[in-house]
Amino acid sequence: MHLLTIIWTLLCALIIIGYPLYLLKRSATTTKRHGELYEPKTQNTVELLSFDIREQLPGWSITLDVPQITEEILNNNPILFYLESDESCLKLPLNNATMGYKVNVYKNVGKVYVTFKSVKDGVSNFYIPTWHLKKLKVLIIKSKDKRINGDWDVRSNGSLIHKNLKKSGINVNDYEDVLGYFSNITSIDFKGHYIARIPNKQFHNLSKMHRKEHELSNTA
Repeated sequence: MHLLTIIWTLLCALIIIGYPLYLLKRSATTTKRHGELYEPKTQNTVELLSFDIREQLPGWSITLDVPQITEEILNNNPILFYLESDESCLKLPLNNATMGYKVNVYKNVGKVYVTFKSVKDGVSNFYIPTWHLKKLKVLIIKSKDKRINGDWDVRSNGSLIHKNLKKSGINVNDYEDVLGYFSNITSIDFKGHYIARIPNKQFHNLSKMHRKEHELSNTA
């Protein structure tokens, strides 16, 4: 009789202690699943932005506000830049021997800077005429497909994506070729076409220059 009492007491104690633990574990599992269900998925796309740069010409540099380039994007995702003219749309940086200039592109959080230098010395500023260039295309590579960006576990960088495109027979300097290849693998998320307004500081400098030229012409 005493043995049955002891067994019953232990059984009750097991239920009293074990059942709350079961409920706690079940609650944690449910919460985890709920979080996974509503957690935003990492975008597996290629973001495309287009900037009309004609309002910043003539000039030797272009400054763009690109809020899509966050610190995380800057540190982890390749970004490709293409300049569009009447005849072509070529990747930056580039040398245009025919026109006599070279182009460099620099990126920072929320900003993109494009500079034009003379091919003669690589230092002198080259002023691009208004009629020559139209747009700057920006491709932010968020896709994790190995055909685009290689092994995502390896830190992403420009040279890696260039190697993978070349390996796939894609001319990285050809915008249409690259965009067509991307669109066959992942979705192209077009973020819109923007007009790159001239920065206020640059506008004031140009205004001062024009006023000075006007004064000189009046005194001539």
